[in-house]
Amino acid sequence: MAVDQTELRKRGQKIRMIVSDLDHTLLNSDATLSAENLEAIRAAKDKGIFVTVCSGRIFTMLEVYVRALDIQGPVITTNGAAIYDGHTGRALSRHPLPRAAAIKILDFARERGYDYSAMTDEVSFFSRNSQRIKRFERYNEIARARGVQEMRLEYFEGRSHVNIENEILKLLLYLIPKEEFATLTAFLDSLPEIAYTSSDEGLLDVMAAGINKGAAIAEARNLLGLEKEQVCVFGDYINDLAMFKEAGLTVAMANAHEVLKSNASYVTDTNAGSIWSNAPSVAARLRCPTSGRGGKNSSERVRPAASNASIRVIAGLLRSRRALARRRRPRST
Repeated sequence: MAVDQTELRKRGQKIRMIVSDLDHTLLNSDATLSAENLEAIRAAKDKGIFVTVCSGRIFTMLEVYVRALDIQGPVITTNGAAIYDGHTGRALSRHPLPRAAAIKILDFARERGYDYSAMTDEVSFFSRNSQRIKRFERYNEIARARGVQEMRLEYFEGRSHVNIENEILKLLLYLIPKEEFATLTAFLDSLPEIAYTSSDEGLLDVMAAGINKGAAIAEARNLLGLEKEQVCVFGDYINDLAMFKEAGLTVAMANAHEVLKSNASYVTDTNAGSIWSNAPSVAARLRCPTSGRGGKNSSERVRPAASNASIRVIAGLLRSRRALARRRRPRST
């Protein structure tokens, strides 16, 4: 639920950990990190705030961003099915799907003609003529350019699902027609050993029972010795709702699903928006500067737009912490 400016600052003063979804949230529409976001995150880290990501992607598909953000602690992947150390790449926690249930779902998806894939640590498998594989191929282009490990991509074609030797962390079912959703969800509901959510329209993510982004955030903050009230999260879609239940300050993007926005402490701009674009209404809430707006010099230009609105909230948190530090600073005698 939305909170007022006073409560927002009060909660911001407690934050020691910022967790952000990646796609449609921290990343711009072209799947890149803006220089402004990187600068704001560095500033947060300089103030002792741990910043990390919580994504539906597997760790290999996050490495470019983990390096860019210099994450030295827990990184949450595959909708919470695995947590890795951002510095060493070592798995801190893994919760693979029960094998028998995973094979049942894969067989069902093939019979129904779905576009589907299986995510493992070592390789991602895709159905024949998958449209989703193109997204992973684009990531590999970025990985090659940055000199990091590419994802290994293979097709299920000609292969029995039971022959997959790798532990499956997550299944993805893509482009599900609306008329198929009732049939699919009824089948998934018949399998008590699994859980599912949606990370985009027409897309279902399937994990082991009890696994979601919120459970993973609770696990990660426990590793860091932090409380729920010390966590701030950013998200945009239904699968991020679980994160909101494990954080003291919750931020939804303007491009977020309505369910997420209705449960957020604060709704910011879109992931492609400017930190200045809603000035003064949004900026004023967090005491962010509005260069070129309301100044004495009416000819002063508006500061160039940043690429993502997440940094507006991060900047506000830092200002709240600085203000608190000033109030606590003992007076000189």
